Amino acid sequence: MSTRAAVKLLLLSLVVFAVAFAIRRMFLWDVAPVAWEQPPQSLLALATAFLLRSIENLSGAVAVIALAFALGRALLLRFHSRALKN
Repeated sequence: MSTRAAVKLLLLSLVVFAVAFAIRRMFLWDVAPVAWEQPPQSLLALATAFLLRSIENLSGAVAVIALAFALGRALLLRFHSRALKN
């Protein structure tokens, strides 16, 4: 995997994260696990909120891994090119 591919993956995962976050905040902002004091909520709303939160978590993890890979590869190439010059 090249650095360019890692950056593309990073940007794509950030876009997916932003879209899932925005949808969850716009349409499901008041959905929370059902407690004794709260009125019952729709099972579809709970499942959708859980799915969107899972997508946020997965895309966030992919973004962190892609960022680490891109930075590591860039640093490795920089130090490798300096070693070849000396």
